[in-house]
Amino acid sequence: MDGLERGERYAVTRNGHHIGDLVPIRRRRRAVSRAEFTAVSRGMPWLDDRKYREDMDRHVNDELYDPYDRAYGRGEFTENKE
Repeated sequence: MDGLERGERYAVTRNGHHIGDLVPIRRRRRAVSRAEFTAVSRGMPWLDDRKYREDMDRHVNDELYDPYDRAYGRGEFTENKE
């Protein structure tokens, strides 16, 4: 188990036949270095914030609304449920 923690891999055999591998689990990094972020970002397309805002205005209705309006419209919150 110490070897696995160090990143070592092991072949598992039974009667001389390879039946599997014992490998360390991959640990996900929690952070990306500034250099890595810069390197990956170089290949990204430039974002035109004005065009993005125009697209959002055209395709997304972000007006505020009461989330219960639809339920009231269906009569789910009527006071007299006789």
